[in-house]
Amino acid sequence: MHRISGPYRGYFVAAYTMEVRGGFVGYGEASESRPPNAWRAKGHGDYASSIYPSELQALVAAEHKVRLEIEMLPPSWAPFTVPGTLADSQ
Repeated sequence: MHRISGPYRGYFVAAYTMEVRGGFVGYGEASESRPPNAWRAKGHGDYASSIYPSELQALVAAEHKVRLEIEMLPPSWAPFTVPGTLADSQ
């Protein structure tokens, strides 16, 4: 299972799950640009959840960890701007 959401405070949250003995672990990362898929996201840190009995629980836990880390980063305007200027909304 995988999901890319955002932007949240200017960062995209890419998360995916992997099956391990005893359940599922979620992995996530924050990125200033929308990654092509959750597995190839490159950005700020790699975060992992604990082991959960369901994929959805592991995915949500990983996304939550990434959002907590985003709270510590300065806001990113990259998804909302054209290089060198603010995007025109008209």
